[in-house]
Amino acid sequence: MSRVLSSELQSLAQSGAFRLCFARREGIGLSPASCPVCHSANTRRSKRRSVLDYLFAFAGILPWRCEACATRFYSRLLPFRTLMYAHCSICGNLELQRISAERITGVTSTIGRLLGIQALRCAPCRHKFFSVRPLHREEQPVASAPNE
Repeated sequence: MSRVLSSELQSLAQSGAFRLCFARREGIGLSPASCPVCHSANTRRSKRRSVLDYLFAFAGILPWRCEACATRFYSRLLPFRTLMYAHCSICGNLELQRISAERITGVTSTIGRLLGIQALRCAPCRHKFFSVRPLHREEQPVASAPNE
């Protein structure tokens, strides 16, 4: 027996909103990789298929697939210009929140607390970690004062 979803539920299912409701998490947003063929930002991670894919992944180059034109290509998770800033190792998010070091649990957490390393949290995937890298802050354009 097949079920037919209403248009509202179908759009929620396609956008991943059900996952967001049940897991109480925010969406991660657009991926950092854009398609080299159609230049679409609608890309997703592709499964690793061969030994070559695993060797590339060891070097930080991951397989991606374009949702618009179905092209499979290789790209880094983060561009070189953002590698020197603190980022989430799971999703690559650069928008991190500072948290108390006591909130991080694990074997190396006591070392991070003793050394006074900044504790960070990624909001979309809720990953907590220590990092010595500086936070990336995009400069906001300064709005000009209105002329009177």
